[in-house]
Amino acid sequence: MSCALTSGGKLAQCLAQGADKSMYAVYQDYTLRSAFQPIVAADGSLFGYEALLRIYDREGRQLKTEPFFSTGLLNVTDRLNLERLARSIHLHNYAQFLSQGALFINMTPIAALDTASQQCLQHSFMTQVTELGVSAEHIYFELLEHYTSNDRLLLHSLKNMQQHGLRIAMDDYGVDGSSETRARYVNPEVIKIDRSLLVQLRAGRPQALLDVVTLAKELKARVLVEGVESEADFESVRGIGVDYMQGYYIGHPELACYLPRHFEPVCG
Repeated sequence: MSCALTSGGKLAQCLAQGADKSMYAVYQDYTLRSAFQPIVAADGSLFGYEALLRIYDREGRQLKTEPFFSTGLLNVTDRLNLERLARSIHLHNYAQFLSQGALFINMTPIAALDTASQQCLQHSFMTQVTELGVSAEHIYFELLEHYTSNDRLLLHSLKNMQQHGLRIAMDDYGVDGSSETRARYVNPEVIKIDRSLLVQLRAGRPQALLDVVTLAKELKARVLVEGVESEADFESVRGIGVDYMQGYYIGHPELACYLPRHFEPVCG
């Protein structure tokens, strides 16, 4: 049976540093690495990066995160362990290779609701934040779109995180549990809009995206559109007043060691 990695010492036993100075983790038969995708403001300047997990099997073959996390191969303990390890390597690699702009880290609702995970975050993770010289206010935890059965407890956990200076973003608005109801309940600093709403905009149906922009203004949240793949996308979403953009037009995800030393502003 898997053992929960809830202390800094247990987590550290799974971490290693490669010849390229990047931090990675080894868990069971899998190797975990960090990739980062840039996020820009509406003027094309760098706002930050989303940290994305890359998973490799024993033979070094990269696995798709989906369906890896949705096939039923992983029990809850393994899922939480992988999330804690991902959080740790993302933070280390951000400090090592970037240290500029915001850092977005994914968080599942089960991790937000798990008491041991919250204690690990508040102690081990925050200790790492301090040791690495990273400002907590630059870190955004993206609450994934998964449904949850206890929104009240979820809100309590997120409020505890914010009390430590961390920020909350809501991922993939418009999909599954990432809805107007959750946005009003959680009141995140950033609402990340799923690319499906951008697809509707491309097809001449902008209302769903415009509604989110209106909602965000009401909640005093900022809006980030995902899936920006062309200059036309960039100009379209900028024209309706979104704050930030992410997608292949902005930049592809890159392993930490391959990130450019200086981000070139996007010119729409």
